[in-house]
Amino acid sequence: MKKRVLAMLLSVTMVASVLAGCGGSDGAADNSAASTDTSDDGAAASEDTSAAGDFASADSGETVKLKALFIAHPLTKDVEEMQWLAEMEAEANVEIEWEVIRADWETVKSTRFAAGDIPDILFNATLDDDYTKYNGLFLDMTPYLTEELTPNILTMFEEEPDTKVLATTMEGKIYATPKFQGKWPSTNTVMFINQNWLDNLGLEMPTTYTEFKDVLMAFKEQDANGNGDPNDEIPLDYNAYGGNNAWFNSAYSLTNLLGSLGIQLTNWGTDAYFAEDSQIKCYAVDERYKLFMKYMADLYANGLINENALTNDYSAFQSLSRGNEAGEPVVGCVFGWEETDKFGPELYSQYKPVPALDYDIDCEPGTYDTRWRDDYTGLNMSSNRACISAKCSNPEAAMRFIDRFYDQTHSVESLFGGVTDGCIEVTGDNSYKVLDPLDPNTDAGTWKWTSTFADNGPMYIRRASEIEMAQDMTYALEEREAYNDTIAKAGTSDTYPQMFMKYTEDDLNTMALTQANINNIIDNQWSLWMTGEQDIDSTWDAYVESVNNAGLPQVLEIRQAAFDEYLKNVQ
Repeated sequence: MKKRVLAMLLSVTMVASVLAGCGGSDGAADNSAASTDTSDDGAAASEDTSAAGDFASADSGETVKLKALFIAHPLTKDVEEMQWLAEMEAEANVEIEWEVIRADWETVKSTRFAAGDIPDILFNATLDDDYTKYNGLFLDMTPYLTEELTPNILTMFEEEPDTKVLATTMEGKIYATPKFQGKWPSTNTVMFINQNWLDNLGLEMPTTYTEFKDVLMAFKEQDANGNGDPNDEIPLDYNAYGGNNAWFNSAYSLTNLLGSLGIQLTNWGTDAYFAEDSQIKCYAVDERYKLFMKYMADLYANGLINENALTNDYSAFQSLSRGNEAGEPVVGCVFGWEETDKFGPELYSQYKPVPALDYDIDCEPGTYDTRWRDDYTGLNMSSNRACISAKCSNPEAAMRFIDRFYDQTHSVESLFGGVTDGCIEVTGDNSYKVLDPLDPNTDAGTWKWTSTFADNGPMYIRRASEIEMAQDMTYALEEREAYNDTIAKAGTSDTYPQMFMKYTEDDLNTMALTQANINNIIDNQWSLWMTGEQDIDSTWDAYVESVNNAGLPQVLEIRQAAFDEYLKNVQ
């Protein structure tokens, strides 16, 4: 039995929508990138492949022993129990000594990286700026990306060229392989409304801001849940708690409705930046944001927005949607990932998606080109899934093992669990079925994270592969049909996929420092406006001036230059 080291064990219960919904991060621009050289000879090692032939190959019969680190989800079981993983090791003719960390990686990472304390292979352990901050610590994979060693990774780069753009630095190097899980939907966010409440009150599905307010007023005043208490309904709930500029970076914030004013949101975590006609803008100082905030202030003043949402954490946000102690629904409209997860097994059938609303306050519907958040890249692609130490004694073997994750079947296993582990079934040459959880008390989303690497693993889920999903993903895809036509409006010139942007070390440092000052202003202001503590009209100009003085024009200039370079490569 191979030696497996579990560095840290932590049992943490995580909500299923976070498990199922989040696929990626656009936060690379916010990472510090101060350069720290931790290896005298690592850079040379990353360029020199002449010694690679001295080591065992997959065909030599000699098993190569390597060490690997995996930053796992708290629920993920011991890798010792993953039969699919042992099968991949055998195929690559390697024996992996695993170290698994389930918590506090960001706390210990800097100390370990600065000391050069890393194993041969690292999974889900690095960010883009680590490769400059810890110069020479990681292997440049480029010379090892060959048909002999990495046929599956090369296939991904050819069929999904965005993945290669994602993985490549400004200098043309690749320090880590990305992932592509192309079966996830195009948006993280659905706005759900209680259809039973609409039916109880004889109301139609709202289509405009005006109709939406009228529906929320009826929910508040007319005992929509029919339990005899006209005061227990919460017309509209949202989630924007948890720090990190959550109002702008939460997938379940009211800011999703900004698309009604023609602002194309792309992924989450972009600090209010968006693209319009190939220009990078910040909607937090856009006049349309002012209109949006005036509308939200009006809803709040009429008691239509949950006032506790300002301080409720995600658990409270999730729990509220599942009804009161009597099992009755109390939330009329709310943002979420998927209906069964959001509302639970008893209430989910009452809720339906609300199509993107048209803005019609003091103007005709259609004045603005209505949009909805486009999260396809964020949900289906992530960088830095696997990288290699520059001091790895056998980089060929390490690359060979990493490439096995990108095999068609192994990719599905990496995401959903192994065939021999009872998690998926191969139903044809190009088709798979996700099986019900072996634990009947566990939902499919949680089971995925328990059984395998899940979204934290390397993978290439081919678009051509047919996967019969579990119920939660089937529902998630069906719910988003309400937004497909609206999302399809997004073109290259008004889609801002921050994750593909490349910045210099100086630009990263500038943005990290300046953005903190900008966020301090914009994230502290919106709640004052929404709750009526400050008047929007009388404070707007001073607010915009303060954001600009904090350095917004400089950040926009940096982001624009990166976006222009990106557009050159995709057009």
